[in-house]
Amino acid sequence: MPYIVAGSLKDLPPEIRAALGAYRYEIFVRRLGWKLPTSTGKLTAEWDEFDDGATVHVVALSPARRVYGCARLMPTTGRYLLKDVFPELLGSEPPPASTTLWELSRFAGTAPKSHDRHASEDGAPGMQLFAYALALAASFGATDVVGVVSRSIERLYRRSRLNLQRIYPDVTARNASIVACSIELSPATFGQLGCNPHDLIKSVHWFGKLPLPNTTVAVNDAGSSRTPLLPQSMTKLRLAKSTGCAKRVDL
Repeated sequence: MPYIVAGSLKDLPPEIRAALGAYRYEIFVRRLGWKLPTSTGKLTAEWDEFDDGATVHVVALSPARRVYGCARLMPTTGRYLLKDVFPELLGSEPPPASTTLWELSRFAGTAPKSHDRHASEDGAPGMQLFAYALALAASFGATDVVGVVSRSIERLYRRSRLNLQRIYPDVTARNASIVACSIELSPATFGQLGCNPHDLIKSVHWFGKLPLPNTTVAVNDAGSSRTPLLPQSMTKLRLAKSTGCAKRVDL
């Protein structure tokens, strides 16, 4: 079972924050060749302007406490990638801003280094973490997550039999290798992933306080008629004062 931690960037312990930045640099800059603002010079950590504030970072750690997966969740009531970096994927439509819609980005996973030959038997590396990220979004009150993904990641999701919906599929972006998609946070989705979101949430280890979404901007929740799968469960925390870690209970 992976060890999953989550929290805002400023609340993650320094050693986890440093390892996360290095892991993202290795995956997105060195392996995938992304040209990012932080990928020049002698920097060995990858961060961008969306990492602070209300962004929630989700990190998978091996038993040796090495990072082998990451994701981040951003409320669409503030700045997020689809709205501020890839608005052309929306066509002529305004970017959504809803408390029930969160964006998932910087998702990556690698097989943990282990002598256990069964360590990767649960499928593609990262898909376990993906389920945790979706469960966390649901616990924030989200009914859907949206994201800008490569076509290879889109194929990975579809191989996992997720009901992935392209947003405005006829829109041609400046980068034809990416698409904007959404996933409904429904019991069927978690059923396809073979997990119970309530059980996942109980095993997440939290650091610090939950960053609250920006509700001072115009929010349109009129289009969402579904009830969140895990409504308001984020308020049910038990603080461990000695470690600064908050762990969910009573879901």
